[in-house]
Amino acid sequence: MFDQVLENTILLFVAVDPIALVPIFASLTQGLNKTDVKRIYIQASIVSFFILALFYLFGTSVLDLMGISMSSFKIIGGLFLIAIAFQMVLEQRQTRRQNTAEVALDDESIQSLAIFPLAIPLIAGPGAMTTALLIAETNSSDPTQILINFLPILIIVILVAFAMWLSASLSAKVGPTIIIVVQKIFGILLGALAIEFVVAGVIESFKL
Repeated sequence: MFDQVLENTILLFVAVDPIALVPIFASLTQGLNKTDVKRIYIQASIVSFFILALFYLFGTSVLDLMGISMSSFKIIGGLFLIAIAFQMVLEQRQTRRQNTAEVALDDESIQSLAIFPLAIPLIAGPGAMTTALLIAETNSSDPTQILINFLPILIIVILVAFAMWLSASLSAKVGPTIIIVVQKIFGILLGALAIEFVVAGVIESFKL
């Protein structure tokens, strides 16, 4: 049980990448008072939590309604996660996220920052949504199992909220070199886990 929670937490942690979110949140909220910053990160955490929870609870039902098999979703989801891992290893993901943040500063008001770009797509992005759905695929009818598999989502959202809360001090202490190194390590891990999803999907699809 613990191993499963740990594996799913690591997978979701890599997909969300809260470490890379720290300097972006600090730049987005630069110049704002502590009350505004607190309101933004609380709202962003709540919105992203509900988005991931919806994908976890009802994502499989939506796939069934559309006639999409879980094995097919594993393949495309795994390929998508591989693309994210590729961007992380080649340092493209941070640049993309920073560009998204800069657009938001120009076009969106302070009140909308919690929803865009923080909750979507920087926290509950396509990679995180895919991961939540893939975690839910291992659920059984046992409510305890469903709750255990849901724990990684709650843990990661709490970690994200904590990271944003500490962003002002962390962004000054954690230099860009350290962030790049961490991104590369997690990118490789994500790539390996994503390959497992693709292989499992292929095996199930072709009954190998």
